[in-house]
Amino acid sequence: MAGSNAVGVEIGQLLAGAHKRAARRFAEALTPLGIDGRLFGVLNTLGRLGPCTQARLVTELNGDKSTMMRTVDELEAMGLAVRQAVPGDRRARAVALTDEGRKRLAVARLNADHVAGELFAAMSETDRTALRDLLAAFLRDSPG
Repeated sequence: MAGSNAVGVEIGQLLAGAHKRAARRFAEALTPLGIDGRLFGVLNTLGRLGPCTQARLVTELNGDKSTMMRTVDELEAMGLAVRQAVPGDRRARAVALTDEGRKRLAVARLNADHVAGELFAAMSETDRTALRDLLAAFLRDSPG
């Protein structure tokens, strides 16, 4: 392929393939826990941040309001999260993990660590760190 963007096109195709492979393997690891990658993302964010508003979750996960509302509804129905009043703001609600949510997240994180170990086994720790840093820079510096 000729042109100045040939490598960029290859990178895009490689990222798409890597995403499919990782998402498929991760989904397999989460299925026994009754959650998927979307639910894990919210649980993991709540585990990292503690209770926070749905708006904060939308910002952190680069999502949209309606999808987040449905996701939190689902987590609540499963007994993994709960909406709580925010002191000083009658209209706001914070989303917090339940005890069961914390337990399920702990197991999911162990599964995620195991899957990551499998997916990146052929890479050195230096290469893994470089890949992480390059992808973070790509996301940080890309418009939209």
